[in-house]
Amino acid sequence: MRTKTLLVLSSCAAIIASAIATPSAMAAALNNYFEAPAAGSPYTLAKWAADGWNAPWHQGLDTRTYIDSSVRRSGSKSLRVTYPAGQFGPGPSGAQAPFAIPPAGQYYVAQWVRLSPGFSWGDTNFAGKVGVGLAAGASCSGGQPCDGYNGFTSRFIWRSGGKVAIYWYSMDHAGQYGDYRDLSLNGSPVYYPPGQWVEIVQRVKLNTVTNGVANPNGEIQVWFNGQSAALITGIKFVQNNDKIDKAYLSTFAGGGDATFAPKTTGYVWYDDLRVNTSPI
Repeated sequence: MRTKTLLVLSSCAAIIASAIATPSAMAAALNNYFEAPAAGSPYTLAKWAADGWNAPWHQGLDTRTYIDSSVRRSGSKSLRVTYPAGQFGPGPSGAQAPFAIPPAGQYYVAQWVRLSPGFSWGDTNFAGKVGVGLAAGASCSGGQPCDGYNGFTSRFIWRSGGKVAIYWYSMDHAGQYGDYRDLSLNGSPVYYPPGQWVEIVQRVKLNTVTNGVANPNGEIQVWFNGQSAALITGIKFVQNNDKIDKAYLSTFAGGGDATFAPKTTGYVWYDDLRVNTSPI
């Protein structure tokens, strides 16, 4: 009888342990260390798909991306994106693709970023997109009004002098374009250091919706090299059933006109890209 009791208790403990482990095990994750594709070639949409990253469209992947074995943060390769001199916007500059991720109410995205030495921030105006952000639904951006039914976007940008900021579109964005928050560490602004690898991480938590009305409880949190550098609360992203469902590669110069175009051709390298519903 004692043996049977011990077996039952052991089985119960195993079931409980399995239940406790389930949330972590079920966490949605998508990683890319850029080791699979061949060095010296573009990282095309088909090659992304072969590595488990799928998007319905892209800009610039065929012509302005490159798998680089000479510059990398870890492993043997990284992804390089070109920002051509005199070009702005995702058509002729950088690259874009909205990669699908399992819908969820909260996501983290982490990546290591390195800008080329002497990187040009623009001509007379200074702004550009950096890396992989997060989006939902119709990915409201590009000067659109966000009504809660056409999704949202949250992406990293640079501002004058390479100042790091988070840039998002939500239901409450004040002007025609999105809102931004400069990153800050110990009360000082944060800048991208050309020629050095830095890690940028963001967490987005969707707001809740009650009877079709958006509650102001969405959040964006940002870390720079492991230190918390921004926390924005009280955001209304959606007022429908949209969930975060895109890891949005959005990396290009500009800005709405040629004054944002870089004076010289520059590059941004990416490595160790991780997207997860659990903390990274």
